[in-house]
Amino acid sequence: MLQLTASQDPYYEEIPHPRKPGKTKKVKKQIPAYIPEQEANVLAKARKTAYRLDFALFSFMGMRFGWSSVIGLVPAIGDAADALLALNLILRMRKVQCGLPQSVLLMMMFNLALDFVVGLVPFIGDLADAAIKCNGKNVRLLEQHLDKVYMPEELKIKQSKLPRESRPRPASVYIDVSDSEEDRRDTFDDRHDNVRQPQRAYSGRRDRIPDEEMGHARDDRPSRNNTKNSRRH
Repeated sequence: MLQLTASQDPYYEEIPHPRKPGKTKKVKKQIPAYIPEQEANVLAKARKTAYRLDFALFSFMGMRFGWSSVIGLVPAIGDAADALLALNLILRMRKVQCGLPQSVLLMMMFNLALDFVVGLVPFIGDLADAAIKCNGKNVRLLEQHLDKVYMPEELKIKQSKLPRESRPRPASVYIDVSDSEEDRRDTFDDRHDNVRQPQRAYSGRRDRIPDEEMGHARDDRPSRNNTKNSRRH
């Protein structure tokens, strides 16, 4: 049975390794095809911001740290700046066309306020701030809301029959992560923008992204055998 770890990481999830009993494996989260394009763009940007703020830099004592923790080290001013960044993320997530219910907004603001108050305590507060991961939690609230609005009913029924710990994270489908990519996760370089915007998952060949969108021009001229030449130039 698939059992998932409790994580607010907007990009990765831990699942039991399919070939190594007792070990876990990282999988990357993508946005499912049932999420409309506008909402998917808002969610993708929100995930990227949350990852930078809460996870992007390094691991210490089993916790991931991002820029939020570094900014919060500056007394008072750093905590205020961190809170403004978290507030800006909330305002950007409000751009979803389906809107955010008042209850979701209140929970997001509660997470922000708790993060700010805890962060005021020198050092220990900064460690607690890294554990709370306000931005990751708020993105999770957005994901849950999008699932509630857009997930097809048949999929909701199917997932409701699974044990809670075995259900996929909200607004997510999983793809495998190679060992090399997993290693790069711990060497984030902001200059090269290695944290890429999550791509939507597609269900069939008709939904595949054209080569032109990947930066390659497709040559549709007939080949010598009167077949299309698929070579990229």
